Amino acid sequence: MFIKSRYLNDTSWNFNKHKNPYPFVIIDDFLKLETYKEITEKFPTLKAFENYGDIKGNNIQIRMGFLSLSKELDLFWKEFGSYFLNENFFYNLCKFYDDDIKNLYPKIYDKIKKKNLKIGIQGIDNFDDCDVLLDFQIGINTPVEKVVSVRGPHIDNKKSIYTGLCYLKDSDDYTDSGHFTLYKLKQLKLMILGSGRSVNLTDVKNYKEIKYKSNRLITFLNTKKSIHGVSPREVTNKVRKFFAFNAMFKEEIFKISLASRIARRIKKIFYKDD
Repeated sequence: MFIKSRYLNDTSWNFNKHKNPYPFVIIDDFLKLETYKEITEKFPTLKAFENYGDIKGNNIQIRMGFLSLSKELDLFWKEFGSYFLNENFFYNLCKFYDDDIKNLYPKIYDKIKKKNLKIGIQGIDNFDDCDVLLDFQIGINTPVEKVVSVRGPHIDNKKSIYTGLCYLKDSDDYTDSGHFTLYKLKQLKLMILGSGRSVNLTDVKNYKEIKYKSNRLITFLNTKKSIHGVSPREVTNKVRKFFAFNAMFKEEIFKISLASRIARRIKKIFYKDD
């Protein structure tokens, strides 16, 4: 699934690949213990994120992209992040979802199999010269003074082919909330996207909740069914921490159905939903 690395604890992984409601996998103890310890020791303080978002806001998600963290933070982050930002990593992870990509995205599949794609890095390269841009980010959610969802049901950018999230929960964080949630569209419901590609909570049902846990990786293939979100966080002064990686194509890799697009347009007209 992943290319060999001094960072990964791949010799002792025990995981299953899931097909429903869309392809995803959970890996516990994703990183070697010494790597995870170094990450927690070198993870930036809340103040380090103030140029990227409202660090005083309630449960605000803030991310720092690879270009920023490689310039501003310890060299470790540039070296660690680079592991997820090369064509070998891209092709290897795509190979893990080989059958799914073949069935869902046959045109893309042919290019991936032939390794006939120009791979670049988000923020350094651009789509004028590349077919795919890879990104690595570190992220937080600020402390919670009032219970609120991190982010409700949504789908990722329709140009993205995969996403990975590794949770970095502090050892003294005893909260039991802020969990990754997989959703499934209810029967006879249309996929109607709102602002930020959001999906109405009443249109989906909770399929599986994956707990926010230290050194736990969640990765999934992005499809028109890949609805996900994060459960509400309880009141806490703790920061929710993670790193993430993804791959973005130049063009959208899937389309939402015409019926869903028409329904969204009607909703915008009558409910002023932008």
